Amino acid sequence: MDSKEINALVAENGLRVGLDSVKGKRTVAVREFKRGDTILSIRPLYEFPARGNKESTESRCAHCFARLPKRRPRCSQCRQTQYCSINCQTTHWTSRHYFECMKMDERAVDAACMELKPEFRPSLRMCVGVMRTMSFQTVPAWLRVQREAWHMLVTHRDKHPQFVLTQYEEIARVINTHHSDIGLDSTSDAIDVLCRSGCNNFAAYEPNGPRMSGYLCSPLVSLLLNHSCLPNAAFVYMGGMQIVRALDDIQIGDEITLAYMDGLQPRDVRQKQLSAVYFFDCTCNKCCGESARAQVDVLMSRALGVDGQMPEYLPTDYVQPPAIEPWVLRVIDMLLAHCQDGTRDGFDQGLLDCVGSLPPRNFSFAAYTHWLECQDDCLERISSECVSSNVRAWACVSAMYVLAFYACVYPPYLSLVGFQCLETSKLVWNTLVASEMSNEMPNEWVELGLSLDRVKRLARCAQNILRVSAEPSVSAEGDLSVESQVALLAGQSFVN
Repeated sequence: MDSKEINALVAENGLRVGLDSVKGKRTVAVREFKRGDTILSIRPLYEFPARGNKESTESRCAHCFARLPKRRPRCSQCRQTQYCSINCQTTHWTSRHYFECMKMDERAVDAACMELKPEFRPSLRMCVGVMRTMSFQTVPAWLRVQREAWHMLVTHRDKHPQFVLTQYEEIARVINTHHSDIGLDSTSDAIDVLCRSGCNNFAAYEPNGPRMSGYLCSPLVSLLLNHSCLPNAAFVYMGGMQIVRALDDIQIGDEITLAYMDGLQPRDVRQKQLSAVYFFDCTCNKCCGESARAQVDVLMSRALGVDGQMPEYLPTDYVQPPAIEPWVLRVIDMLLAHCQDGTRDGFDQGLLDCVGSLPPRNFSFAAYTHWLECQDDCLERISSECVSSNVRAWACVSAMYVLAFYACVYPPYLSLVGFQCLETSKLVWNTLVASEMSNEMPNEWVELGLSLDRVKRLARCAQNILRVSAEPSVSAEGDLSVESQVALLAGQSFVN
């Protein structure tokens, strides 16, 4: 790369950028990274929290994206930026708000957003924020690096479909109408900014849960890290920093990759979306290789066929006793063992051995969606009414199915796998407690994996995973941290 500052930062983090005949460039490790190690940590060029139900009301901290408490500090100068704590307010000021404050009227941005459909409003906020940030004269070193990386990104404006460009033109029109109120001197390059950010932005998620918390524009990370449907790295947004971590041990010479989209989607859907949004054809090992994971991906991508049969064990009602296929428990046991000893030898091949002979009705993306809907339906019933032990047991079974599909599709230490482990553990425990209190605990439930031992193993597995790819010690407003939840689950017992 031509930037000395970017090259210095890349080298400082044990990375090297080289040419690639297919991808154009690739970033490889020049030192070993252990699972959970930080590969790169930098503040985004621009970021903003996801909004609540009312678009004009901020529901999350401007710095860490945590949900705001009832009593929330505000910036004493602009009186618009809100925080979850005094510590976040102070850190945000010293890191970036000191040069942003009073440069843009957030209320004017809110007014401009109201002229657009809700799905277009984040694009307007990102475009305005990036244009404003690029106009600052004196900025810290990390922002100079992000701005240099921004100029190296490709807009792909000539490849965007016309309907997307039409949407961008409407957003640019609204920005131009309000530019003086917003605080922008020029909006001539708004469409280029939208094109460039649209295929390079990131969604941030809570470090202690799978809920989306905000939007990031981080050109350096976009520039350096290519996509893989089975990545060896992921990022967490913590305290205003985008922190890229290793999901597995990375050797010298290995390429560092992130997932640009959900790797659980069928292969043809992923390929179409990557081509339509990011303008490249994926050639990762999961899409094109012959590995065990690639073969599992082929199985997941199968259609159900003309008969469209439902999964064999899927309940038509919750009166029938719950049942579970043996492959589900075998896959979960493999995941629990893998996350306990940390070795991956034979894990991928073991997954293929478990599911290789299953028909599409039992193992495919369509089968997964049926079990996910079953899980969500059971959870809704449990939260809204007094339900039978069967419904609770079916909730546990469907959650275990979802977890088994996650284990077959995602990297084992991805946070989504960890959160599903934790939710399944809590479901099983609550079901056991409710059944113990009502004296309705059938002996057959042990065969379904509904046992106290399973509760504890799932909880510890969740802890091991989330220590790698999330922040289990962090607690949201009114919630226990993951570490606290695991400690409670692991310490439970029944008194005879």
